[in-house]
Amino acid sequence: VFLERGFDGASVGDIVRAAGISKGTLYAYFPSKEKLFETLVFEDKRKQAEALCVFDEADEDVGRVLTQLGTSMNEMMIKPEHVAFVRIVIAASGKFPDIGRAFYEAGPAQGITRLSSYLQRMADKGILEISDPERAARHYLDLCKSGIHVRMLLGYAEPPSAEEIERNVASAIEVFLKAYGAPA
Repeated sequence: VFLERGFDGASVGDIVRAAGISKGTLYAYFPSKEKLFETLVFEDKRKQAEALCVFDEADEDVGRVLTQLGTSMNEMMIKPEHVAFVRIVIAASGKFPDIGRAFYEAGPAQGITRLSSYLQRMADKGILEISDPERAARHYLDLCKSGIHVRMLLGYAEPPSAEEIERNVASAIEVFLKAYGAPA
């Protein structure tokens, strides 16, 4: 219902009809439409973060790990349902900041945490030279979605091809390793 009608357009009546429950049942679990949406946002992003950040944490081939992560992130971000969901969250966040906070904490923040742990381990092994692994993780993730994410959110262009995603990720890795690769 939220994806079809947006946050403001989704009525509690529509939600309970779609779920096949009563308003009383809904309100027994969620005190408001905002809390229901916040919970949905948190759970959806948490599951995506878990699915995206699956990589062999012992793999010392940083390029391979970053390629896998960057590709899967971009493939997820261009899905129409993801784009629609992000648009709804952005629209609702101005009025209900907890929704935006839930989205960030369950999704991007989890990805940053997992990637920064991996980057720290690679720095500890001398494979990378990183003083702030969290900042480096944010840099890499931002580089990966550069030129793709905003244009998708704004409906500016069609989704990128697999080849464009591959080029974008390869470019992100090249820049990242020039900044954070250990000197030879």
